[in-house]
Amino acid sequence: MFRNERGFTLIELMVVILIIGILVAIAVPVFNAARESAYKSTCQANLRTIDGAVETYKASTGNDYPTAATIQATLEPAYMKKWPACPSAGAYLIGAGGGAGSTVAPVVSCPGAPGNGHTYP
Repeated sequence: MFRNERGFTLIELMVVILIIGILVAIAVPVFNAARESAYKSTCQANLRTIDGAVETYKASTGNDYPTAATIQATLEPAYMKKWPACPSAGAYLIGAGGGAGSTVAPVVSCPGAPGNGHTYP
C-alpha cells in the first residue's frame, strides 16, 4: 500500500527555494553598493592623476595650463602614460579653461557624477 520512500516533500523544497531567494535579495544590493563604491574610488583616483599631470605641465611650461581642446593630447605622452577612462561612463568631461596666460585649469569631471545627466554608478 504505502511505500516508505526517502526524499523531500514539495513543502520542504519550496521552503529551501524561498530561503535562497531571500538570501539573493539581500546579497545583490550589497554587491551593487560595493561595486559603486569601487567605481567612485577609481574615478576619484583617476581625477587626482589628471590633476597632478595638469599641475606638472603648468610647472614645467611657466604657469600655463593646457587648453581644454588639447589637454589629453598634451598630457598623455609626456605627463601620463595613458589617459584614464571613467569606470562608470567612459570618457571624462572636459570643461573650459586653460591656455596661454590662463590662471584657470580646464575642468575635468566624471560623466557619471550627479548633475551631469547620469547618476554615479
